[in-house]
Formats: sequence, C-alpha cells, structure tokens
Amino acid sequence: MVCFGDRCGCGAFCRRLFCRARPPENDENEEDNLPISLSQLAEAREVNFTQTLKEPLTIGSHIVCTGTPSDDLPWFAVNIGCGEPDTGRGDISVHFNVRLPQCYVVRNTRRHGKWGLEETTAFRLFPFKADRPFTIEIVVDEKETLWAVDGEQYCSYAHRIPSPLSAEWVQVTGIRDAALKIQKTDIFPTLTSPPVEVPLWPAVDTPTENSEIAWRSNVVATLTNGIPEGHQLVIYGRLRPLLHSFSLDLMDSAREWPRPNVLAHVNVRAYVESQRDHQLVVLNARFGDWGAERRQRTARLIPGTYTKLRMVRGAGEWAVYADDLLIGELEYRAAPEGVRAVRVRGDIYPEQIYLCPSTSSPIRD
Repeated sequence: MVCFGDRCGCGAFCRRLFCRARPPENDENEEDNLPISLSQLAEAREVNFTQTLKEPLTIGSHIVCTGTPSDDLPWFAVNIGCGEPDTGRGDISVHFNVRLPQCYVVRNTRRHGKWGLEETTAFRLFPFKADRPFTIEIVVDEKETLWAVDGEQYCSYAHRIPSPLSAEWVQVTGIRDAALKIQKTDIFPTLTSPPVEVPLWPAVDTPTENSEIAWRSNVVATLTNGIPEGHQLVIYGRLRPLLHSFSLDLMDSAREWPRPNVLAHVNVRAYVESQRDHQLVVLNARFGDWGAERRQRTARLIPGTYTKLRMVRGAGEWAVYADDLLIGELEYRAAPEGVRAVRVRGDIYPEQIYLCPSTSSPIRD
C-alpha cells in the first residue's frame, strides 16, 4: 500500500494511491464513526502529553515520539499545532490519528475549529498493535511532513494552513507512556536498516537458489555501480490479489529524505477505470520537482499472480517490460550513469531483485 499524496506529480489520482481503507469523511464525527465508547474516546483525549516548542520548527526538524498503545484506549493521536492545546480551540497543523479497531491512520488539519479533508493513504500496511511499543519519526520538509514508524516510512502529509512551520507545541493523546524528543536531522528515517545491495546475476533466468536475500515490500536497495550499459534491473514478485497500484523508482541515492532525484519513475495503476483489461502505466522523473509525465494503458497484469518486471537501459531511454511485454519507454532525462538505488513500493511483494545482462531476455512488443 503506497501513496505519494500530492507530491507525486502523476496527477490527481495519486491522492488515494494504494489506499486500502476508506474512513469517515471528517474528524468532527469521529465519535459516531469509531467502534469505541464515548468514555474511551474522552479518556484517550484526557491522557495527553504536550511539549512546548522552544524554537519554531524548520526544514530538518526531527520529532521522535515513543509509546505503547493499550487495549482500553484504542485511539491515539500525535498533534502539531498552535494556540490552546487542551481546550479544543487551538489550531492543529497536522493531526496523525491512529485508529486501532479499523487499522488505519487519519491525517488532517484543524483551523478555526473546522477540520479539513482526511487523508488515509500510506506507504505500508498498518504497523500499530495494542501493547506493542512504537517509535514514530517525523521530519519537516519545505512542503510536507514525512512520517516513519519503527524505521520505515509510513506516509507524507502536505502542509496546509496553518503550516507546522508556525507550530507552538507537539502533543500526544491516548498514550500513557508517551515521550517526545525534538531535534534536527540530516537524514530520515534515522532508525532504518542499511539498504541492501542489489546482486548481479549472469542471466535473467538464473535459478532462484542463487538468491540469498529475503526481500520485503516497500524496499529501497542500493545499486553501487548503477545499471551498466547493456544491463537491466529485474523485479520478480507476487501481485496483491486486490491490486491497486505499485511503483518502481530509479534514484540517485538510497534514501527517503532529503528527497533523492528520481531518474525514472514507473507507476502502474489498476484502480483507474479498473474494469478495463489493461492497467494504466505512468512514467516520469523528478529533479527537485516532477517533470512532464507519459501515460499509456499498456500493462496487462493479473492480480494475485507472479510477474517479472524489467527496466532495461537502452540507447536513449529506459524500456519497461512486464512478463516480456513492453509497457512503456521513458527517454533519458538525466545521464543513466547517475542511478545508484532502486525503490519498490506498493502492491507487489518482491521475491527477487537483481541486475543481469539485457541480452539474456526475450523481447516482445
């Protein structure tokens, strides 16, 4: 489950990219929508910890929140805001509301007592469980906040009005053992494991026993030597039965923040006119901001099955294949030698990721 929110540059549909939960439309009615009692909801709000900011948040401000959810308080939130935090009259720039019974997280902004539109999309499955400690990391960027849970990026949230850059406090509600630490960082998430190096195989059909890496979903891996001329990157994995969308990114650095440049972005969307036989393929690149995208309805993937995706370094373009069928080409928008990492997100669960010579693959149009 992945969402690039408003920042993807791939169009308005990305606002709900890889969404698996459809929550109520507005936080104002959460008492009616949550399957918990009003007394539990009131107690969750009364259990709060507020830390006043000694100086304003800036780009690179890093907030770390730790705590343990409990069964009797199945609702908690991290709020960044200004004004009066405990009276309900303050503004909340970012409301990160974890709803354990429904297994989703709502993000929203409250201004002058009014909530905006909720966002619930995420880069990964719901990571919270009762009685299991968590660590939430938040980093402030120029246009958004990024959120990671236990070292893995979870979501991003574009700044609204009021912006968190004008916040006066950070508050945690519904967690009895909550703790906050606010500092600066040069990298995000700080708790993430070192990225794995993509191996080089002699051919596209090398036996699977040669793979010793247990790949996980939503992975970032390094390509120390890039994708050499005459080679290709292969991702083999299972598609989610309820296929929504997934993306492949060739990047100049194996990190989430500061934002790396994306030399090639491939986004396959099954949710856009999902009744049609072919899925939509969106191609783009990002160098500070997203460029002009290319769209074609060329993918014909079967949800719940295994697929082999290949990104081939050609003479002047990246060619993308799904099960040996060409589904898109993106002209080089930067020197292909700049690729140093790959990111796989969304509704594909990779079992093999490797480099190999492109001459070892059949090619069909």
